[in-house]
Amino acid sequence: MLAVDRVLLLLLGLVLVVAGVAAVGWQVGFLSDVWPSAPDRLAVDTETVTQTSGYPVLLALAGVLLVGLGLWWLVAHLPRRSVGALRLPAGDRAGRLTVDPGPAVATAAEVLAEASDVRAARGSVLRDRGELVVRLRATVDPGADLPAVVAACDRVLADLARVLPSDRLRSRVEISVLREPAAAPRVQ
Repeated sequence: MLAVDRVLLLLLGLVLVVAGVAAVGWQVGFLSDVWPSAPDRLAVDTETVTQTSGYPVLLALAGVLLVGLGLWWLVAHLPRRSVGALRLPAGDRAGRLTVDPGPAVATAAEVLAEASDVRAARGSVLRDRGELVVRLRATVDPGADLPAVVAACDRVLADLARVLPSDRLRSRVEISVLREPAAAPRVQ
């Protein structure tokens, strides 16, 4: 899809550049040096086209086609970061095994949230630059023991690697430290 987009954009860009250079060259007289039979001005009779009975239908169809093409282009370029079911390694029996990673990652985030010094945690699986990434976000207190929090994250990710096909997954842990509460105002 990316290759098709790049080729189409390259061709469209070249057409627009050539048309722009030709339009400017026509206005300044440069086009007649390059193309001696270029007309000095264009006399277009638009009434022969616009007065035909099929013109409104043709124009409506062209508009619908352009709107459809534009919508397709926009939908095709929406970022899709969510991940569906992951295929598990083949076992002794024939068949295809898949696992939905969402509940497993949500459970891993719940386990991480139960660790000491962790206030809250949430997780997700997303596609980032062609890689499948398990992202865990943990919020900790300002006085938290960060090495202990990192060790808890490592344990949770190791447990998660036993459930999900770890050879295809990368992990990212984001730890946010809460701010110190502002000093309470003094009453005098």
